[in-house]
Amino acid sequence: MGTATNHHLVIDIGNTAGKAAVFLNNVMIGPVIRFSDQEWEEVDRLVTNHRVKKIIYSTVANVPPLKWIDKWESGQCLVLALGPDLPLPFSSAYTTMDTLGQDRKAVVAGSLALLAFTSASEAPSLPARLIVDAGTCSTIDLIDGTATYLGGNISPGMRMRLKAMHAFTARLPEASPEDPTGPVGWSTASALRHGGQMGLVYEIEGLFLRLRKQYPDLELLLTGGDAEFLASKLSVPFLLHPNLVLSGLNQILSYYAQNES
Repeated sequence: MGTATNHHLVIDIGNTAGKAAVFLNNVMIGPVIRFSDQEWEEVDRLVTNHRVKKIIYSTVANVPPLKWIDKWESGQCLVLALGPDLPLPFSSAYTTMDTLGQDRKAVVAGSLALLAFTSASEAPSLPARLIVDAGTCSTIDLIDGTATYLGGNISPGMRMRLKAMHAFTARLPEASPEDPTGPVGWSTASALRHGGQMGLVYEIEGLFLRLRKQYPDLELLLTGGDAEFLASKLSVPFLLHPNLVLSGLNQILSYYAQNES
């Protein structure tokens, strides 16, 4: 068993719900909990039960309620918000790091966490990695073999594509996501699904194959809510990591703690 100071709590707050997990010595212990804005007691229970002393959160919506932050800090917890001033365990060639989404920072850091390196300075030559976070929007980010973040793409996610074709046309219906079969759509609804759902698959495959000409050892990582659908359709090799954002948050917290100690 590690000491209490080795227990980290990482919190990822989304638009409709949050996820939290505890890490011990950079290994996730126990299940990921999902919680709503009215269920912060569940998160606090993790702090108490695991004697957590270091916490990091990332949010695209609301911050943790002040009562919980005050409680944790009064209990001698370090509480960090992932933001533009927090140091990251990778170098970057991206020109607007101050506007880079917190989820994108986390998945890039998570790709290093899979290799058990705390920072880019510790890493030997690594494979380049293309990281897909398939959520409301799909982000596709590239980190090279020197652990330098090179940038990436943002495009509509699978459900957003289907909704947009209905919202911005006069007569196209809104197709619900289903499993497209066959090489092309055989009806209007299936044509929308092939374009919206399989179009995302082809986008990822196309970028992967183009980049592999420059990075022959390129690996493809998948995470996010629609990652399992992509995994069932992709025709190129990939690695599926459902908790990559949480692992990345822990990696950033570990890097901060290591450099502040």
